[in-house]
Amino acid sequence: MPKNPRSRPEIAVAPGQDPLPLAVDDDKAGPSKQVAASESPQGTVFAMPAQLPTLRPVQSSVKRLFDIGFSATCLVVGAPFLASLALAVRLDSPGPALYRQVRVGRFGKPFHILKFRSMYTDAEAAGPRWARSQDTRVTKVGGFLRRTSLDELPQIWNVLVGDMSLIGPRPERPVFVSRFRQNINDYDLRHCVRPGLSGWAQVNGLRGNVSIEERTVYDVHYVQKFSLVLDAACFFRTFSVLLKGD
Repeated sequence: MPKNPRSRPEIAVAPGQDPLPLAVDDDKAGPSKQVAASESPQGTVFAMPAQLPTLRPVQSSVKRLFDIGFSATCLVVGAPFLASLALAVRLDSPGPALYRQVRVGRFGKPFHILKFRSMYTDAEAAGPRWARSQDTRVTKVGGFLRRTSLDELPQIWNVLVGDMSLIGPRPERPVFVSRFRQNINDYDLRHCVRPGLSGWAQVNGLRGNVSIEERTVYDVHYVQKFSLVLDAACFFRTFSVLLKGD
């Protein structure tokens, strides 16, 4: 892996395909990730890779037990704080405090991810759109929640019920997943584990509106090199990233 997380690693793309284009300015994720006509994916979202990564049962079990214990504790201890954030969202703009959205989980299974609503309720009236820097659809409270990643806290529930893990590749929407897997080799590998609240790509500076190609390199590395030590490194570095505001 590159020592400098901002340096561009070598990208694997499907034969005959150009890498997904990098847009200028702040739209680093590329035009293919920006807009879709509907939520319906144009093609499949997952196919079992020919060579699956080796996941040791004992380590996988320990990882899941930690997910359950940590998420349950956070929901109990943090209930007053979560309630205050929900109230702030409701008072800031009309609409529900929580936002549910379909994402692709382990082995391509769809699930509803939970977030504190950070946009106005009609934000996608014209169809699915990828969030951009200085997005006018974002509310005042929503902007704060996004900058601090507090909008992701309800996903602790997704971790508890088994849709997600504390650490793993960030889950994407089916409509975009169906595009990415057609252009990037090994993209399906990132769906051989539970998606994460944080991940190897995020703690290496690749979070938010960044190149999906670069982020996939780190996601695949995590899946192929999975260990409890790597998980622990991601877990503690996540807090460091949040405190620094990166």
